[in-house]
Amino acid sequence: MKPVPTSVAAVLILAGAASPGSLEWSVHLDRSDVTVAPDGRFDLVRASGLELSGMPGSPLLPSLPLSFVLPPEAGEVCFEADFSNPVTVVLSRPVVPAWLPGTTGGEGSASCPPDPAVYLSREPFPAERTSDVRIGRLCGFTIASCTISPWEYRPLEGSLSYYTDIRISISWTGGGDIRTVTDAQAASAARRVALLVENDEDIHAFMPPVRPAAAGDAAWVAVCDSAYASDFEPLRAMWEGLLGSAAILTIQEIEGSCPGLDAADRLRNAIRDLWAEHGALYVLLAGDETLVPVRFVYTRCEDVLPESAPVDHYFGDLDGSWDADGDGVYGQSDDSLDLYMDVLVGRALIADHSHAATFVDRTMTYASSPPDGPWGRTALLCGAILFEDIGYIGGRGCDSLAAALPRTWDVVRVYEEPSLVDGSDTHIEYLQAGTGWNYYAGHGNRNGIWWHDKPYTMMSVTLAQELQNGFRAGIHTSIGCHPGDFCDDLQCCAEALLRNPDGGAVSVTFNTTYGWEGYWPELGPSERMCIDFTSGVFMDHLPSLGEAFASAKDRRIPWIHGEYDRNLQSILAWTAFHDPALAALGVEPMMPIPPIPLTMGAPRPNPSIGGAPLTFDVLFRGGTAELSAWDMAGRLLWRDTATAPGTYQWDGRLPDGRRAPAGVYIISARRGGLVVSRRAVILE
Repeated sequence: MKPVPTSVAAVLILAGAASPGSLEWSVHLDRSDVTVAPDGRFDLVRASGLELSGMPGSPLLPSLPLSFVLPPEAGEVCFEADFSNPVTVVLSRPVVPAWLPGTTGGEGSASCPPDPAVYLSREPFPAERTSDVRIGRLCGFTIASCTISPWEYRPLEGSLSYYTDIRISISWTGGGDIRTVTDAQAASAARRVALLVENDEDIHAFMPPVRPAAAGDAAWVAVCDSAYASDFEPLRAMWEGLLGSAAILTIQEIEGSCPGLDAADRLRNAIRDLWAEHGALYVLLAGDETLVPVRFVYTRCEDVLPESAPVDHYFGDLDGSWDADGDGVYGQSDDSLDLYMDVLVGRALIADHSHAATFVDRTMTYASSPPDGPWGRTALLCGAILFEDIGYIGGRGCDSLAAALPRTWDVVRVYEEPSLVDGSDTHIEYLQAGTGWNYYAGHGNRNGIWWHDKPYTMMSVTLAQELQNGFRAGIHTSIGCHPGDFCDDLQCCAEALLRNPDGGAVSVTFNTTYGWEGYWPELGPSERMCIDFTSGVFMDHLPSLGEAFASAKDRRIPWIHGEYDRNLQSILAWTAFHDPALAALGVEPMMPIPPIPLTMGAPRPNPSIGGAPLTFDVLFRGGTAELSAWDMAGRLLWRDTATAPGTYQWDGRLPDGRRAPAGVYIISARRGGLVVSRRAVILE
């Protein structure tokens, strides 16, 4: 399984490369990973490695989405699952019903009464333990996914069981749409697929057809108004030198030659042609809505009022029309959205020539001659109190994001503590000095991102305009609602960061509409995408911001369920304002995978009593291994480096020096992409 640490082990049994074909997969759930805790008058059930999910009012239970790469010619897909070895969970109350979600700009989640159709029924829940089957095309690769719910809940009997062993059979017919791609497109897509699917060893066998480079190819393309072509020529020349081919396509050329229902449709058709016929991998939309078309997409999630928001994901996912029902409203749940991005898209929020000069100069300086100093290896993490009544704090997501940063970085944490309920301005001096990676977990609107209490400004239009960090401009990402809502006469926060000639940002990944919370104490989809974006850059070593951004979205697609879902809306809202070919500064060289398996002995004593440190053996050959300890919520508590095989200790203390409370913890060792984990119990 891709999440680490996790309790889920999967083993490939059979893979068939022919069309039609089939493969089988087995999953084992460790019974020790399931926990039950009181939540008011209900019981909250959690399982390590799985996420809580459910429609409002239905039982909130952990579920497991699984994704697989299939042959490019795969057409219709069928999932069948066989469940065995049930385990009974002791409940003292009904399972908590899923509540109505909240946005990171609103008042938070709202309780939802139990659905009587479920809670007063004698039928087991869920009725189907295999659901949400999806098939999509990711730049020529075929991805199939489904959601597994291993539970059998009988509310009237107060009985809950789960199955520890699941055998999944996947079969497919032929007839799928086979796409031929370039070597560069295939390599980029394969890296994303490897981070998404269970059967990553089948990627090479299931590659789409690959063609050699040809005259007229352009790996990088800027789309701009003809009046701005000369502004972006230096950037085009730089990428041609680095990537081998690059081009500029003007809006006037598109309008004169491409068919479509409107300007956005014609632009998307032009990008599809660039991708399919000219090997485009990166597309920079070089202009705001006044210069380059946008597609407004219908956004709605449960009880939040629907609205239309600019969604550039429309220009990256080139499958289907995004309006399958033909009603002229794009992006509805019944519009057959594929959502896997075929090209890597970013937008430059320029509206005049001075903005263009700032964007081009800053991007080229960052790519070729960034200023010296520690700024490029400094991360600023700002975590507000998001929803005080349920204890939902942004610091939790910040800590998870910090675990993905290189251990040599200086990580500045500015958190709003529940005991103080007070904002901060201490982070501003770091912004003025320059910061390489920035994360804002706060409330949002189009004017900025905010602390819960005074002083409210975490990042705002005014603060962005006042920054004097010059070319020490880094990468800024956030879960906040609306700070990237650029389609307005007024300047949004993302525009202010990118347009400031004296400072600001080189990359901004903000929401054009709502960011979404999770089922606390778990993190929400907006938080998880920001964390996966960071992980894609620093841990998975994806070579560009565009690839890391797309990969972070890929990983949320299998979680989509129901008609209107917070995962879907989070994917649509989160938008990249940067050159997608840009590589992040400060990425450490990839650690080689050891020639023999990495092994870890059981921690001892286990359980640990009276503050006794946890001791364990780590064995490998050559190089180093990264050691870490996590709580069951996925929060990093300790990290160290093993410079040689031997015996190591975690003293059982939290980052602030306090002893870890009684509970279950995960101790992990990592080398490259290889991870081993062990459980440890601490008693008072």
